[in-house]
Amino acid sequence: MDKKKILTLSFVLAMLIVVLGSLLKIMHWSYATEVLIIGLLSQLVFIILSLTEISKSDRIDGTEKFMWFIGFIFMGTISGLLYILSARKRIITN
Repeated sequence: MDKKKILTLSFVLAMLIVVLGSLLKIMHWSYATEVLIIGLLSQLVFIILSLTEISKSDRIDGTEKFMWFIGFIFMGTISGLLYILSARKRIITN
């Protein structure tokens, strides 16, 4: 499995688990907190993998790298979606 599929799969799984954990938490069902924590930790793994790719890229300058870091820190889900759908093709080196 190549890196693109792993990163995309980790993003999708993290989002599904977070949404499921949030739904369970809203419904006050058992194990909602545990599912939500697992989802947030898996999203953290995705963010770390993405930021590692961004920091190793030589196709973008330091200012754009800094903007991606700030975006992932404060708006991880939105930045992750933008990164997966459009910016990754431009940022990574083959």
